[in-house]
Amino acid sequence: MVSVGEIMTTKVITLTTDDLISTAIAKMSDNKMHHIPIVDGKGEYVGMLDYNLLYKRESIPVTTKIKTVMERTPSISSDLSLADAARLMLDSGLKALPVLEKNKVKGIVTSTDIVNSINSIPEVADLRAADIMSGDPITVSEDDDLLDALKKMRDIDEASIPVVNKDGKITGMVNINDISKELWRERGKMHQGEYYRNKSKPSVKDVMVSPLTIEPDKSISSCMREMADSEARICAVVDENMVPEGIISQSDILGEIVKGSSGRSVLVNLSGARFDDPEVYDKIYSLIEKSAKSIAKLKRMRPMLINIHIEEYSQTGKETKYSIRGKMVTESKTFFSRTWDWNVFRAVKQLMEQFETMVRKNKTYK
Repeated sequence: MVSVGEIMTTKVITLTTDDLISTAIAKMSDNKMHHIPIVDGKGEYVGMLDYNLLYKRESIPVTTKIKTVMERTPSISSDLSLADAARLMLDSGLKALPVLEKNKVKGIVTSTDIVNSINSIPEVADLRAADIMSGDPITVSEDDDLLDALKKMRDIDEASIPVVNKDGKITGMVNINDISKELWRERGKMHQGEYYRNKSKPSVKDVMVSPLTIEPDKSISSCMREMADSEARICAVVDENMVPEGIISQSDILGEIVKGSSGRSVLVNLSGARFDDPEVYDKIYSLIEKSAKSIAKLKRMRPMLINIHIEEYSQTGKETKYSIRGKMVTESKTFFSRTWDWNVFRAVKQLMEQFETMVRKNKTYK
């Protein structure tokens, strides 16, 4: 299989720990980047900065140094396989990994770089859109506030999201780079010393671009080529009326690449609702792993990747309701399901039980 060294970007823009947040924002916007490796005074890698880290704060003084915001990440070598790099990205939730040599940045590989190389992996490139897509897509409306769109993107950990009109038909797509240009402004000549949120509340239609779409029975290679030529990180799977049936994201592609590798452990990705108590996550993972082990006993149905998105709905004076959508990629088939409950653990358990039922039924009819 192709190695990281064959696809990585070698002309890497880096910043130092003492550079300012304003410099990072300008660099990412000017170069259409989502990530910047950070080095220390000796030029050695110490961390990564990306849009998600910046958007965790409502305002950031220009005098703030990058070292207070950056994230420490794993690093890789240039001889690592694409499958192993994809697995590490899915396992860590990162979209970019630094390629180091003697702790110096030799290159950077992103999820986009890996997705752009799928034509070298025919068993992935030839898949039909319906076989790989994540169903029941999350969308935004043309008149939605950009901050609301940004929140949805952060909840599902995506850099792009489809836009629909009042009839539910896709009309565009909004990307995090476009949102950033609109939401972040320089106050005058930065004499106030800070970036601030645009208070005029621009809407999605002000920044959306033409959508990338594909029909369910088409091979994903054509859509991936279009993604490579644009800033989009997703491709919408639409029916004959241009209503989105699903989404093909870079994470979906990475999952298929990992699926074909020799790794034996199941990757579990959780997105959406945030819980302050780490024991909540421990119990959720435990429920998923227990069910996954049961499913793995069925021949050619071993789970390779499980994506679960949790949405919570709170009403005044009432309990919180949890809506959960899931995607499970097995060795031979991909399954989708959705459930809800007032108890998040029951909801997760029900989802996994639905997956197990679907798998067993699929085996019955083979």
